[in-house]
Amino acid sequence: SYQFGGSALSILYVAFRVSTANLAPITDCDEVFNYWEPLHFVLYGTGMQTWEYAHQYALRTYAYLLPMAAVAKSFQRLLDWLPPSFHGQLSTMLLLSSSDSLSQINELGAQNKPLLFAMLRSFLAFFSCYSELSFLSAIQDVISPTMAHWTAICSLTAAGNFHASQAFLPSSSVMILWRLSVANQLRDNHASSIFWGLVAVLAVGWPFCAVLFLSTGFWAVWKASGLGDSPPKKFQFGSVMQVLLRTALHAVFIQALVVAIDYHFYGQIVSPIWNIFAYNAQSGGDELYGVEPLSYYIKNLLLNFNFVSLLGVVSIPVILLKKMAERFYPETLFGDDHKKCNNSTTSMEILVLVPMYIWMAIVFPRPHKEERFLSPIYPMLCFGASITMRETLRLSNKVFSLLCSKKQTHKSRNNVSLLLGLALLSPSVVISISRSFALHHYYSAPLMIHRKLFSHAAASPVLSGNKITYVCTAGEWYRFPSSFFLPPNHQLGFLKSSFGGQLPQPFTASGSKRESLNAQVGNFNDINKEEMDRYIDIEQCSFVVELVPFESENSRDIPECLQYMKSDSSAGSWTQLASYNYLDTDSTSVLHRILYLPFGRNGKVTYKGYNLYAKDLDN
Repeated sequence: SYQFGGSALSILYVAFRVSTANLAPITDCDEVFNYWEPLHFVLYGTGMQTWEYAHQYALRTYAYLLPMAAVAKSFQRLLDWLPPSFHGQLSTMLLLSSSDSLSQINELGAQNKPLLFAMLRSFLAFFSCYSELSFLSAIQDVISPTMAHWTAICSLTAAGNFHASQAFLPSSSVMILWRLSVANQLRDNHASSIFWGLVAVLAVGWPFCAVLFLSTGFWAVWKASGLGDSPPKKFQFGSVMQVLLRTALHAVFIQALVVAIDYHFYGQIVSPIWNIFAYNAQSGGDELYGVEPLSYYIKNLLLNFNFVSLLGVVSIPVILLKKMAERFYPETLFGDDHKKCNNSTTSMEILVLVPMYIWMAIVFPRPHKEERFLSPIYPMLCFGASITMRETLRLSNKVFSLLCSKKQTHKSRNNVSLLLGLALLSPSVVISISRSFALHHYYSAPLMIHRKLFSHAAASPVLSGNKITYVCTAGEWYRFPSSFFLPPNHQLGFLKSSFGGQLPQPFTASGSKRESLNAQVGNFNDINKEEMDRYIDIEQCSFVVELVPFESENSRDIPECLQYMKSDSSAGSWTQLASYNYLDTDSTSVLHRILYLPFGRNGKVTYKGYNLYAKDLDN
């Protein structure tokens, strides 16, 4: 059973998701600067602010942050309550690696922000897993246990879910809420199904996801009308009006709550949902942040789901082909199977899959593309792949029955289907696990180096001072894992790099309210124009984080931060505190970039050093 907490299988499922949550690197700087940093501001009063949170633009809703803030507050109280000795054990358990044993770190309580960050990512993975199991349980009960098993295998091991499940992003939250909505829809609980859809559209701050729930609303109205019953009833006008009225009341309640929260943080009535929709709808709005060809999404689907993505995409055509074959060649191709086919089940399968095609039709042609935009359709891909597998196995069973006697076919059918299914999915599972391990092994250095930074800085007497200590970076700013890895009075500082776009700046005490416009040092703009006031000088830096080649014969390849450090005219000298391996993608073969292969690595896998430097002041 996949019922949450109802079986050993579901408990193991949760344990896997939660235990691997902090192994995944943060792959999108938007997650950090548009969500983790504002959350840090809500909790601690400091953090980096993007233009989307500026008072004059208000493209992001604080309503999306507050549930996580409430969870974080609970975890802070827990960390203050737990004895210091338990902090190290908890960190080791969540990170699946040895943790810092400094007593100063363990005694920080709620100020042990890297541990709090790990707990929050684990919570996100836990909530995602709850929705995943709800979805699987509904498939098992309404469609078939076999379909649930195939969907679970595709979903649990997918590299896409490895880094999307614990991502603090609207796209991942929409994925979670879509699972909850569909799980209720499959069980004919249409009120809850629509409610989760409304939360996704109105409270997450990503109104574009509304197209994913159109079929949910239409199906609820169709069922309420009585026309979808067998046999059809007379049109039930009262029931339809009840559904529409209930939906309107839920929408008003959710929107009123969102407006109240945003009023508190912006100091005026604003609608971030409308603002972000209008910004992206205008010509060239989102294209300021890069454009990609259609192949970008195809490559990412293959990287994250390999051939499972192909099986998922062709699922509805497979269903339609099967229905045509059943109609024209029922006895020849399917024997008695077509008589057992449940049309209502097929309708539900198509209903679950239709949003995937709508989403792809809207998102794929847009010039601005992000990997995270695919997250909402991940569950549909896995479910669609299970449908394609089912029909493939049914056809293979028919071939098997033609080659063998009926007696042998009757006894062996289930075993043959199971073996063929496992044979089909096993390569995908191996490739997905290899891809997930590659993401962790090759790209976790930024998280590791900033944990080391926090440990070193927290043990320093500077921690108790009031002067701002700058942790600087140049071209590596987009891999900064958030201010949860900076002790109090430490702040991210930007050194001028080749990047020519707009960078964040620190939140003021006024946050996103009008008063912040007078308190901010720099300006914000909505055209991604570089603002020179974001940069500081190397003399102001106490720490530097930089990606450094282990060997470089060309002086032009010297990283920007190292050049700044050489020109530092302030007192003191720079020393390297720590270094972790980070994949050198330019010098590593394509296959080893994509997958982690334990063999044939010599000469084909090259690393750079992800380094932390500290300034030693002269006495």
